[in-house]
Amino acid sequence: RSSDLSLKASKSKVQHRQLVLVLFFLGVNLIAGSLIAVQESRHVQQVLTHHGEQAQEKLGSVMADYTHSFQLFAQLLQQTVSDHPDPDFIWDHLKTLDRPLAAIEGDTFDGVYMVYQDRYLYSWDTPYSQYESTGYRPQDRPWYQNAVKGQGAIVFTPPYMSYANHYILSTISQLQPDQKTVFAYDIKMGNIQRLVSELGSYAHEQLLVYDANGTIIGSTEETYLGSTLSPNAALAPAALQQAQAAVKTLEEGTEAWQKAKEQADAAEAFAHFRQQGDAGFQKLLARPQQAMLIKLGSQQVYGYLSPGKDYQILILVPLGAMLAATAQVWLLPFLLLELVLVYGLSRIRKEWNTRELQQAYVELGQTQKRLEIALKAAQKAAAIDDLTGMMNFKSFRQNVTDQIQSMQETDSGILILLDGDHFKTINDNYGHQMGDEVIKLAAQMIIGRIRTVDSASRLHGDEFAIFIANTQDYTVAEKIVGDINATLIAESARRHMPNITLSAGAVIARRGSNYAQLAKTADAALYQAKTTHDGGFAHA
Repeated sequence: RSSDLSLKASKSKVQHRQLVLVLFFLGVNLIAGSLIAVQESRHVQQVLTHHGEQAQEKLGSVMADYTHSFQLFAQLLQQTVSDHPDPDFIWDHLKTLDRPLAAIEGDTFDGVYMVYQDRYLYSWDTPYSQYESTGYRPQDRPWYQNAVKGQGAIVFTPPYMSYANHYILSTISQLQPDQKTVFAYDIKMGNIQRLVSELGSYAHEQLLVYDANGTIIGSTEETYLGSTLSPNAALAPAALQQAQAAVKTLEEGTEAWQKAKEQADAAEAFAHFRQQGDAGFQKLLARPQQAMLIKLGSQQVYGYLSPGKDYQILILVPLGAMLAATAQVWLLPFLLLELVLVYGLSRIRKEWNTRELQQAYVELGQTQKRLEIALKAAQKAAAIDDLTGMMNFKSFRQNVTDQIQSMQETDSGILILLDGDHFKTINDNYGHQMGDEVIKLAAQMIIGRIRTVDSASRLHGDEFAIFIANTQDYTVAEKIVGDINATLIAESARRHMPNITLSAGAVIARRGSNYAQLAKTADAALYQAKTTHDGGFAHA
């Protein structure tokens, strides 16, 4: 009986020790998890704040470009008015401006016009009788009235969506010193949409740019363009009802019906989006510059509103994408903590010379092994280059290999290898931190000059790779490389950074091609292109 009591006491002691260890393990994890969660929240706030500031800076640059273009136009027109004050001459002169301005400004330009000596003068070919028949008075239009209110300042009218042409339109206007003449310049704000497509830093991230009236002028989801984002949630369903009602009044199949149908479809998509995250949007709009986790339908996303002087930027990042991007803040410390805890507890349990304790040690050892395997799996799963956000070499090689394997007999693509010219000089003269900034800038310019069906990677150091899909025309590859170098030179000068160019070698890929052989051939062409060290291009 004494032996039985001793055995029971021993078992009770073992169980007590096990309970203490479990409670200690859980307590440390609870405390550490709370600290890691706080650190993660701070880090998310920092990265989203920085992301928003960068987006605002680039948006400001785009708007400054629009303003600068108008200033040049206004200066030229002021000189013309001064030299030839006759309205008929001015009108004839405006008719000659459409083509050269379109050639200079590209897709941005959409027509120039003015009110001069109480006459409406414009550059397009519409007969003036059409305006007279509708009672059109330019002095009643927002572009004229805003210019008068601006008293000589360059002003933008509220942008709006042209569903007939699928782009956002705005007007830049300016009241002249005589207090009557107004110059106006229609612009397509497609540069903002292109900027939005370049700003994404996270998987499935959504960005919306909207003005003071809530009009969305840039969005990763193009169907939201022209919708109104405001604290008043009722505006979206009201806009949807209005758009649907307009469709019913038109004859199905006509051009007007098609335009109205597209507008209604866009309004429906935005109303659904607005309804999904209504409560969260209210919080974000009320608390700018505050990163917070909100619900968007069944999905949790981090939201951040970056306010600007004239335009706001709403950033929405899925929780999973953010956690993946900030894994170094929470995942690695957590796994390291678990490994330390498991190791420490296993050392303690080695002192217990019972079968139960030995079995528990085995279980802890297995847990340690699983955590080590999980850590290695997490590291292997990382497919993104930490510095640039581009594909790393492994994921790029697999991506290109998959594309080649899925090619038909008539399909082709072009693999381009790029290498920085004189990059070592930048590291030697400015330091590795500046070298990293130059590499990130090069990555941004590469991503900004390829299509969504193409892919790009930072291989290592200052070496990059691009795979251009659905082409075998080397002139396409050479033009892309030329565009990258041109924008890289311009942007580095604008940011006061050291200049760098990328030399490139290219090779055509077809069905059955081997990535390693393609890379070897492209590298040989790159070696030839590097002889000048000034952004040269060569191909197999």
